[in-house]
Amino acid sequence: MITRIVKAKLKPEHLEAFKNYIPEFLKEARCFKNNHHADCFADLDEVLHFHIYTIWSTEGALNKFKKTEANLEMRRKLEQWCSAPVSAWTVENV
Repeated sequence: MITRIVKAKLKPEHLEAFKNYIPEFLKEARCFKNNHHADCFADLDEVLHFHIYTIWSTEGALNKFKKTEANLEMRRKLEQWCSAPVSAWTVENV
């Protein structure tokens, strides 16, 4: 299993737009072939920090999803909405 973790620090003025949009993005990810889980977590101490987790059967499945319009749209929105560059990690269960 492959897990993709994306950390985003939002600008305060885009917090509500993000919260309204993220369920749609997660729904798209969950429906994509070979996705096992998609969720977004809010940091308890930093209200503008969010972590998006997706779990995939293979790295190839993740790479296919990265090329979808849903993912590209999310990336465009995060570029506008974030106050710092988005960080991302791809990790594998050992």
